[in-house]
Parts: sequence; C-alpha cells; structure tokens
Amino acid sequence: MSEQAIQGVMQRARESLGPVQKPYRYLQVSKEDIDASGGAYHSPELDIEETLMSPEPVFQVKVERDHGLVLVLDTSLSMKGEKLALLGATVAAVAMSIPSQALAILGFDSEIHVIKKFDEQVATETCVERVLSIPPGGFTNISKGLTIAREWIMSARFNQARVILISDGRYTEGIDPVEISKLLPFVYPVKIGKEPYGRDVMRSIADTGLGTFMEVREMKELPMQLLRAIRRWVK
Repeated sequence: MSEQAIQGVMQRARESLGPVQKPYRYLQVSKEDIDASGGAYHSPELDIEETLMSPEPVFQVKVERDHGLVLVLDTSLSMKGEKLALLGATVAAVAMSIPSQALAILGFDSEIHVIKKFDEQVATETCVERVLSIPPGGFTNISKGLTIAREWIMSARFNQARVILISDGRYTEGIDPVEISKLLPFVYPVKIGKEPYGRDVMRSIADTGLGTFMEVREMKELPMQLLRAIRRWVK
C-alpha cells in the first residue's frame, strides 16, 4: 500500500473531523490521587464547594471516557475501490476521536480482518493501511462480524462497549445477524447506500441491540455523519 494513498485517506479524514472532540467525563479527586496518577489527570481545578465540606482539598479533573467502541466494517466485494478508501477515511476519523485503548476495529466478509484490538497501541496511519490492504471479496457475513465483536467485548474490560456496524445490511452468508445482536449490550447499525435492501435487517438489529439506526445514502458523507453520531452515542 503506497504512502501516497494512505496520506490521501488521512487528509480526507482530517477534512471530515473539524475540531477533535473526544468524549470526556469529570472526576473529583484528592491531591494524593493526582500525584499517584502519573500525569493521567491534566489541568486539575480546585472544587471549592466540595473542598469546603471536606477536611482536605478536592480537585476536579477531566479524563477521557473509555467505556469502549467496536467498529465493525463490511469489507465484502461490494466495498471495493472508492468505497474501501472511504471506509479507511472513516476509520482514521474515528481513531483520531476515540481514546486508543478503548477502540477496536474489525472488517468482515467471509473472513474476519483484524484492524485493531482493545488496548493495542496502533498509529492511525497503520489502521488506515490495514483497511486499504484488505482484498475486497467473499460474502457478507454480518453475523460473523458481530460474533467476533462480542468475543472481544467479553474478553476485555469494556463490558458495555458500543458496537457500530457499517454495512448495506444485505447478508449473503451466515445466520440472521439479528439473533447475534440480542447478545450484545449496544449495537448501532449504520446502513450505507441508497438501495432499500437490507434496511429492515439493520433496523431490526438496532431495535434488538438497544441502539440507534442511521442511514447514510452517499458513501462520501460517511466519515462526517458517523462522527456526529458517535458524539451522541458515546456519552
């Protein structure tokens, strides 16, 4: 995979991003907690109200939310060419917006393509290269992709991780993916393409997997629309 192709995808991702807004949460901690964090807590601010009610100073710190996100990508034959490049741009945009240790990414067709696992430190460019190196082919086995996502969640510390499924919803191999979505905590299906086929399956996955259905009719809009949705879903 050429460096020029990777950088082209990275540039497209940056154009989609706008200001990077990673999900955060606030914690109240002591001075001892801050010292013991090894620099994990940045820019602590004194919480005056809590300090007045405590024998010791209490600080408020902002830390990245890391409850987990698994990006499950359809890499079957229908995703060849420009669509695969746009999947790469989507991966780059998400990787730059989510804490690395809390993000896992896989592609699926008849086989599983591991792009990044939880707690794996991988450069965004490497994730893009792994996506672009997947040879599009095989059937669309959505159930296999969701099954592997579930296995990753069960073996990691992110037991409430969100699963975002990106596909046209037309599975041509494996069992009904709606049955697998029943075993996952949160599944957010993103249907791509204008064709109506697969829409009912993706809606059913959302209803069963306690997630939200989204449809992106133009593939070029996927990176930006998905980022906007993630900011709502990953809270």
